[in-house]
Amino acid sequence: MANGNTSLRICLLQFAAQQNLTQTLTHLEQLVSKAVNQYQPRIIALPECFNFNYCADSAIIKAAAESINDGVTGGTLSKLSKQYGVFIVGSLIERDRNNFYNTSAVWDPNGDVVARHRKESHLGKTLNFYSLLSGSIQIKNYFWLQVHLCNFRTITGLDVCEVDKLVPGNEITTFQVDDFKCGIAICKDTVFDEFIKIYGKNGCDLMFFPSAVHVTSGDQYWDLTNRARALDNQFYVAAISPARNEHAAYVVYGHSMIVGPDGFTLVRADAWEEIVFQEIDLKVIQKARKDFLLYQSRRPEVYNKYVDK
Repeated sequence: MANGNTSLRICLLQFAAQQNLTQTLTHLEQLVSKAVNQYQPRIIALPECFNFNYCADSAIIKAAAESINDGVTGGTLSKLSKQYGVFIVGSLIERDRNNFYNTSAVWDPNGDVVARHRKESHLGKTLNFYSLLSGSIQIKNYFWLQVHLCNFRTITGLDVCEVDKLVPGNEITTFQVDDFKCGIAICKDTVFDEFIKIYGKNGCDLMFFPSAVHVTSGDQYWDLTNRARALDNQFYVAAISPARNEHAAYVVYGHSMIVGPDGFTLVRADAWEEIVFQEIDLKVIQKARKDFLLYQSRRPEVYNKYVDK
């Protein structure tokens, strides 16, 4: 252990973007102050694209995009992390020269960016994902997903396409908070167990999943996916959603949650604005991994015989 302290205090800020960026960042400052005063967290995590009402409209995405280091949002997160002496995981549309990314970055207590994860994508087959989840064969009810940037239509007919507007990332992202090795995966990254398994194999203890899952699909896979990824890898999962805004064009599911390494939900928000707090402990991970030797029992030499190279 680096400092002998096996516990970590986490706050997830589930809130909706306000009418403009200034109001949103002012509200963020109020929530961070409240979280610190009430819970004294070591790390605070924010939802996917928290600084605007998430949608995949090209004009809105470009208007919301900022430089991580030089933008107003990044500057605010740097200021807050330094002011309160906390780590902050913040997600936004990143502009890097002429490219746009769905990015989550981490600011340390000195206000410095110590990690940056860009939502993944690999060109591949378009999946009728909603039908797979629901068991439906009705072609009109489809939920498309191109690994891993979004390209789907909700059952209400709303098209959400990131693949023609954003550039994908191509790496896993880890960072250290005291004795905890942490990782980040954004929204649809989390659906792919092979991708998240890489974090487990690299020794992560805690994963942050900033997400903006649509309200029509949340019941089907939000809890299931977050709990499965935690259980699959015997680590903690902190999944952060915006608060639900019924008047938004894209209505999110909400229900931010923290899951233990045994797959049981430790704390779960409702759909509306809420500060979610949980203190987690490395000793719980150690016990889970001792009681059930998951990684030691794997047989990759058997699995790989049936996988195309």
